[in-house]
Amino acid sequence: MKFALAIVVTLSLCGCSQDSAQQSLTVPPPTAPTPPTSQTWLWGYVVDESGACIEGATVQVTGGQSVGQTITQTTPCGAWDYGNGFEFNNLTPGVAMTLRASAPGWSTCEYIVTPRSGGQSALVLPLSRPGAVCSGPWPWP
Repeated sequence: MKFALAIVVTLSLCGCSQDSAQQSLTVPPPTAPTPPTSQTWLWGYVVDESGACIEGATVQVTGGQSVGQTITQTTPCGAWDYGNGFEFNNLTPGVAMTLRASAPGWSTCEYIVTPRSGGQSALVLPLSRPGAVCSGPWPWP
């Protein structure tokens, strides 16, 4: 019985030796998801009730894509100027984001916006005097 056990162990070890003709399977590494090829941007202004840009206003992303980014609006700005204001780049079209607009002496307002692909319109974020209800955002065609 001990002799048979020794033969079984010896044959098992020979089968696992480097000289064995066994082949191992090669498994390809997992592939990373392909990032979207289409990116877009969001551009706009923080304005008062009359539509004038508010100097020193900030826009912070509090939810969705680009969360944590904060931009201070640059002035002078206006919808007809095509410059200054605030701008978020490298966004995925169709993915919503929450923007918080604020400025000293004004109510803080939050807006949920969804960037789109193609030609981008200016986004106008109106602020109200303290105690008033926020309205908007206003898309600027």
